[in-house]
Amino acid sequence: MRKVLLTGILLVASFVGFAQTILIGSEIFGKDRKEGFYMTINIEKKFVEKDWSLFISKYGGVAQSREVFNIASAKIPDISPDLISLTSKVTSDQKAKTKIFASFDVDGGNTVSENSNSFIGVEKFLKDFYAFTMQNEDMRLAERDAEESQKNLDRVIKTGNKLARDIEKNKREKEKLLKEIEENRIELEKLLKDQIANKQDQENARISLDEKQKASSILKTRIK
Repeated sequence: MRKVLLTGILLVASFVGFAQTILIGSEIFGKDRKEGFYMTINIEKKFVEKDWSLFISKYGGVAQSREVFNIASAKIPDISPDLISLTSKVTSDQKAKTKIFASFDVDGGNTVSENSNSFIGVEKFLKDFYAFTMQNEDMRLAERDAEESQKNLDRVIKTGNKLARDIEKNKREKEKLLKEIEENRIELEKLLKDQIANKQDQENARISLDEKQKASSILKTRIK
């Protein structure tokens, strides 16, 4: 009856000073179902997997196959002076929530339960990992925020540089327009002078024409 109860999510243990709740349950590994402990962490699976592999590697050689992480002969003195077979799995069905299951077999087959003397060591082991991965998550979030701040700084600097270039371009265009206006003013003055001179030339031409016509008329009269 006890074993049947342990195959489900039936017992919850909350520990003083440990913000993380540890649940008693079981997981299937291949054709075997193993009893152990699990907790959920509000961190993406890919980060928890990386942290878990790094954390447990301190206790022995890690064999990984997809989401399963095993250590055949782990040395975890806080749990037992004997070698431990650690079988664990990291799973997730939500983007920012990850489940870590771990089963600890001591002395070649005695699985640590919540009633065994080794349970205090399991508590510390999982508590240490929780603190480890949360610290790493804080670092990741800080780095992400720093990257976002850097991107924002780069963006506003880029905008500022573009504004500076646009201002310089506007100044050059203004200078060009002012130069064209000055050239236009000078050209207009010249055209006005030329127009006055042309009017005088027209008047002189008319006078000359009148004189020529009068002279021609006198000659014609004398010939007759």
